[in-house]
Amino acid sequence: MVSTAHSASTPTTTSPDLGQSIPPPSPLSESLPSPGDIRPDPVSKLVDDDENDSYGSATMHLPPPMKTRDRLKHFNGMLVFFMIYMALCAFNYGFDVGTFSGVQGMQSFAQKFGEYNTKKQRFAIPGWLLSIMTATPFLGKAVGCIICGPIAEKWGRKTAILGLCILSFIGVILQTSAGSAAQFTVGRVFTFAMTGMTIVVVPIFQAEASPRVLRGMFGSTLQAMVIFGQVISTLVTYGTQQIRGNAGWHIPIALQFIAPCLLFGLLYFLPESPRWLLSRGRRDEAIESLSKFRKRATLEEVSIELNGISLSHARENQGTWAEVFNEENRLRTAVATLAMFGQQITGQAFASQYAVVFYQSQGFGSSAFLFNVLNSVISLLAVMITWLFVDSTGRRPVLLIGGTFMTIFFLIFGGVGSIHEDNRSGAMTNLMVACLMLFYFFYNLSWAPVSYIVVSEVARQRVREKTNLFACVISVLTTFATSFTIPYLILDKYADLGARVGYIYGSTSLIMVIATYFCIPELKGRTLEEVDQLFASGMPLRDFGKLPTRSPQAAYRIELERLRRLDDEAREMQASISDEPATQPSSGNEKASGGHSGREIV
Repeated sequence: MVSTAHSASTPTTTSPDLGQSIPPPSPLSESLPSPGDIRPDPVSKLVDDDENDSYGSATMHLPPPMKTRDRLKHFNGMLVFFMIYMALCAFNYGFDVGTFSGVQGMQSFAQKFGEYNTKKQRFAIPGWLLSIMTATPFLGKAVGCIICGPIAEKWGRKTAILGLCILSFIGVILQTSAGSAAQFTVGRVFTFAMTGMTIVVVPIFQAEASPRVLRGMFGSTLQAMVIFGQVISTLVTYGTQQIRGNAGWHIPIALQFIAPCLLFGLLYFLPESPRWLLSRGRRDEAIESLSKFRKRATLEEVSIELNGISLSHARENQGTWAEVFNEENRLRTAVATLAMFGQQITGQAFASQYAVVFYQSQGFGSSAFLFNVLNSVISLLAVMITWLFVDSTGRRPVLLIGGTFMTIFFLIFGGVGSIHEDNRSGAMTNLMVACLMLFYFFYNLSWAPVSYIVVSEVARQRVREKTNLFACVISVLTTFATSFTIPYLILDKYADLGARVGYIYGSTSLIMVIATYFCIPELKGRTLEEVDQLFASGMPLRDFGKLPTRSPQAAYRIELERLRRLDDEAREMQASISDEPATQPSSGNEKASGGHSGREIV
């Protein structure tokens, strides 16, 4: 059964889903779904279709090579503001980690919350309390992850950022006014809840708003700001360590008020995520938001980009938790979880949270604070290298190379630590310090920033918040386990492994290198919609970098072209029917019924 077309003079109509002029319905196209109902096919299907479609085949592509200076040309004022603002959300996390790493070695802090060690003739935080004060806040981080997903999904990314500001204020107030270890720990729980919200909403927001050629750079700024916060905090604690009384640790903690004040004051100027607005049916606001992030693009280019996104996700609403683990999404969930798990299981907690305690145990005294500063500075250098080049080199090479060197330096660290202290020379002790710093350098070159990039890229739009939430909760629980167990592993009252923990974390780093080779895909230079095509292709994850894909804009243009061709064919069919003789015995009734536009021909 075929419906007669409108005449050639019929005006074009506007798609309610895409906001773009399209040809009127045709005899053949009325039985097809509208452009708003069509989603790009998997890569394998697209390649098959393109064999007979010269226009479509021209739109299949691999991400073109691009130099760093060419990528930087895509920046505009709003993107610079957006990048700095989103990175600032993570500042207090790095500042808190660096501050606590330093203040736990201060005598004023130990005298306030610890007990006197008659053997060492100084105040110290007992191992059990150190474990609680270090590890318990990560439970707050898990809660922050859990509450952030629904907030960001229902009320938007900006509302989630407002929430993390409030949590940060509460945490700093509780820590600064703490009169007991319990209150101080509760304050850190609130601060880490802010961190949990940050690692869920920031990667999502960055991936949704940044241009594809800058997405890796945007994603790595999260870790860059964490390390920058550590650098500032270690400099502050290095300067306040000799201050007598509570001011020595009050000052660095109170400085954490600055970041949430800036975030709260500048929140008004931050546009909402255009993809989130589009998912809520607020198309006009989405166009306005995207145009702010693409100020160098014309309104037509912005409209085409948004139409392509709309075409790719026209049938998608927010998914359920069951969909996160269904056949279509479980692989993507596994990749996101592996990336965040690998970030924490490779031993970063030892280098970032217990470095000062370890240096002091090796007899370095106040020099331990200086070593902590150097540790943070070289780590910031590593993150900046990744920030500049990750979109050019890709995700996989950075993880494979960085993970390999992490393995090497931790195993050397453990090997030297296996030598008894009486037989260990000063050069050997210095080598352990150097290995720990070099491990942290390559960690911040690879796993620290790249894991946030991967988790922001792999999730499907329909379940993006839930996938990131799940992966981040696994990461937090892993961090809790490692942070809680490290004092029991290294302190002489318990396992007394000391530097021999290098064997443990060197082995986990090696395992993650192997897992990266097989299970972490290369997604540099792809739009989030092209990532959907890669996962739909069914190809091995390690081969994703070799597969051509089609941009959402190209898919949208192809769909419009196909609809126009269908309309032309329908008009030709209508013209041929009209030119035939008025009477034919075998089909007279059909001709009679076909004389009126809009009637059906059986």
